[in-house]
Amino acid sequence: MPAAMPPFRRESVQTPALFLGRLRELGLDIPNGDGEPWWVTDAAYVIDAAVSEALLNAATDVQKRCYQAVEELVASGDYAYFGIRSQAMQAAIAQSWRAKDAPLYGRMDFSFAPDGTPMLLDYEADAPFGLAEASFVQWEWFESWQSVTGRDGDSQENLLYEKLSEHIPRMGLPSSCAIACGGATDDRGGPADTTERFDAEYLVEIAAKANIAPRICAIGQVGWDPDAQRFTDDRDEPLEALVKIYPWDWMEEEPNIEVLPQCRTRIYPGAWVRLLADKTMMALLWHMFPDTANLLPTFLDRPPQGEWVAKPRRGWDGEHVFLPGQPIGAVPEDEVGPLLFQAHCPLPVFPVGAGQAHCAASVWMIGGQPAGISFRESRGPVTGPAARFVPHILRG
Repeated sequence: MPAAMPPFRRESVQTPALFLGRLRELGLDIPNGDGEPWWVTDAAYVIDAAVSEALLNAATDVQKRCYQAVEELVASGDYAYFGIRSQAMQAAIAQSWRAKDAPLYGRMDFSFAPDGTPMLLDYEADAPFGLAEASFVQWEWFESWQSVTGRDGDSQENLLYEKLSEHIPRMGLPSSCAIACGGATDDRGGPADTTERFDAEYLVEIAAKANIAPRICAIGQVGWDPDAQRFTDDRDEPLEALVKIYPWDWMEEEPNIEVLPQCRTRIYPGAWVRLLADKTMMALLWHMFPDTANLLPTFLDRPPQGEWVAKPRRGWDGEHVFLPGQPIGAVPEDEVGPLLFQAHCPLPVFPVGAGQAHCAASVWMIGGQPAGISFRESRGPVTGPAARFVPHILRG
């Protein structure tokens, strides 16, 4: 598929000094893996209402089809397609789906067909990075920029804070619970200053408005109380509920996975989200709903013809992704799963200085509903760990 003429533009902007200070305060001005600040401060992506509506509608339709796929999969009880061997995990998926355990937040990443149609590349449905940045940080940028420019007619497609504020009280969380973070830890075993902790602190702030007081701990501090049949926090206190910023498929490989069927701790997002977060879901969606507008042909086995992107079924942030024409290297399947093959839909490319930027548009989902849009850009054609956050403006 040829690269799209993107249905939006990259516009030079001047970020106010006040917000630059805010980025320093939040630690978002430090260099990424390419030696550049994480946050782009001299440009923004400008979209109109038609582009915003197309992205949000695409995400809504994908989510609806995901629900249909999960329903059929749970009803069949056959998880071989996803390679889920653990009987305990299978039971937890079925239990959480039937209990209607709520999803929390996720991020659908899109490229665009030559006619501008949004095409789903990935669905990071299980604790993706960047929630706080896409929500309140991006909105603070917009308010700061708007106050200086006076462009009162502009807006931003960003209701993440509002949707989280509505959704969290509906999740059924008790007044006391815990949020467990993955990622690096400090000397005492607690979560270090990582993006997972940043998102956890943001969720705590929102929960507090509903008189819910989650305690933040590291996933490695979560234990098991066999008498209470509950998971415990970093103080060894049994938990009624646990919000995790840590992938279900990683938990699947840990010893405590076997206690899930009898566990009395409600875990959010529910274990059925494990299916959404596995890229195998995109192959299943294409199998169930071929030729759907926003889906790319995706297969577990490489088709004999065509240009295909090879990506691991449980990979993160562009890791071990091979584009057409690239030799496929070694992939640690025990960690990221086997490869699947998705039709190539190149990211939109914009000139940036003497080089170029490849841009991925994302729709953030809160409780299974679209809540906002964000953009990340990278030097290369795969959006990886060094991708930079670029704010956006809704105009017209």
